[in-house]
Amino acid sequence: MASDFDDSTTARPTDAAARDALSALDADRQVLADRIRTPAWYYPLLGLATALIVGSPGPGAPAQFVMVAFGSLGIAFLSLAYQRITGLTVTRTAGPRSLAIAIVLGIVVVLLLGVSFALAATGHAPWVAASAAAACAAMWGGGVLYDRAYDRELRRGR
Repeated sequence: MASDFDDSTTARPTDAAARDALSALDADRQVLADRIRTPAWYYPLLGLATALIVGSPGPGAPAQFVMVAFGSLGIAFLSLAYQRITGLTVTRTAGPRSLAIAIVLGIVVVLLLGVSFALAATGHAPWVAASAAAACAAMWGGGVLYDRAYDRELRRGR
């Protein structure tokens, strides 16, 4: 069966050309990593938005719905502000370490939300504030760790 591609006419790049191309890719990664730097205010605000959602079972309805709405809007506006500042949309992790941190953060937040619901359902609604505070701290600290891992992986090419 005949191939649609004729490899005999394709010139193979020289070693120098390949090195130059790899150097250019490395320089682009460095520029991208510098440009994608997260502002210092991002993770504290993300932590507060997360705390609103995780703490929402405490007061019950209708305040619960208001807290979830404001937390969700806060996350959406933070995402838009990040895109506006950097000019980029980050839709995936840069490598395995940043992926692992993102997964752990997601699990921690979901578990803390479950704890909040359990506390509210068992009559311990005032303790939901502790769960919300833990979610804020986890998102703030974990977000900073995520950023560091993302930066390292982006600069190294994973």
